[in-house]
Amino acid sequence: MKWKLLLRKLSISSPEVSVRSHLPLPLRRLLVFLTLALAAAAGVGIYEYGRDFSGPDRRALAAEIERLQSQLREAEAERSRLTATVTALEAQINVERAAQEQLARQTSELETEANRLRDDLSFFESLLPTKANASGIQIRSFRMQPDGGPQAMRYRLLVQQAGKPERDFVGAVQMQVNFVRDGRSQSLQVPDAALPESRRPLELSFRHYQRVEGTISLPDGAEPRSVVVRIVAAGQTLAQQTFQL
Repeated sequence: MKWKLLLRKLSISSPEVSVRSHLPLPLRRLLVFLTLALAAAAGVGIYEYGRDFSGPDRRALAAEIERLQSQLREAEAERSRLTATVTALEAQINVERAAQEQLARQTSELETEANRLRDDLSFFESLLPTKANASGIQIRSFRMQPDGGPQAMRYRLLVQQAGKPERDFVGAVQMQVNFVRDGRSQSLQVPDAALPESRRPLELSFRHYQRVEGTISLPDGAEPRSVVVRIVAAGQTLAQQTFQL
């Protein structure tokens, strides 16, 4: 009988065995409380982490971003306005510069034309009949002025044979340019005796009148004061006149 009871207990058909916890109820409550506390702490930590990740204050940051974007739009609009203003001013400056250059060219052309007309007037005035009893070679007009630089001087001379000449006059022009340099009075002879080729432009050969033009180069620092013009032929001075500058 004992063996049969033992085998019955060990077989599958034996009665169910229930396992009961041996933890006291207060301890179990404590474990539940600790579990809930840990879960709450984890939730708070996750929330704070999410706030730190998204920023201290999303509304404040959004407002600041909107303010900065508004300032950027205003700055871009101001830049566009200033760019348009600068472009308009540059266009106006270019127009004014072109107008000034055109006026300068016109002024230069008018001055050149005025000088030419003045020379022509002087030339034609010099062609007016001389006195009835006048005869021989006469210096009718002479001008000298700077030509492109302080040391280059351009001269214009008109020589006439008065009366009723029967033959051509053959001679030459001689000039003595008086100037001041380094506080001393000096002179320059034209043509230069050392340069025979300088005589050719001053040679004269005419029946009624001849116009002579040329350029004289003065020494550096020379300030011209007067010019003595002579008309010579066969070694004799036939006419002489001094012109103040």
